[in-house]
Amino acid sequence: MQGRSGAVNLARIDLTSIRLVVLCAETGSLSAAARLAHLSISGASHRLSFLEESLGTTLFERHRRGLRPTRGGQMVASDGRLMLTLLENLVNSLIE
Repeated sequence: MQGRSGAVNLARIDLTSIRLVVLCAETGSLSAAARLAHLSISGASHRLSFLEESLGTTLFERHRRGLRPTRGGQMVASDGRLMLTLLENLVNSLIE
């Protein structure tokens, strides 16, 4: 994905925000995802908005009943799951 002004600055993307996207996609709820990520709802909302701005795309359609991932949100959630699994495998390998 590219931002509105060109290439995405990868330094603006953090693992907590990626995990938040994964949790939002899995639960369909910002409040549930925030709780699971140990974030306040306002903090989670800010992170999600900042990530969307950084990527230059909307990741979720927001409804009264919760969140529905857009195509971009599905991609970030899917690849985010993989990234988090790889990181967990790396950490587990180092401590064995």
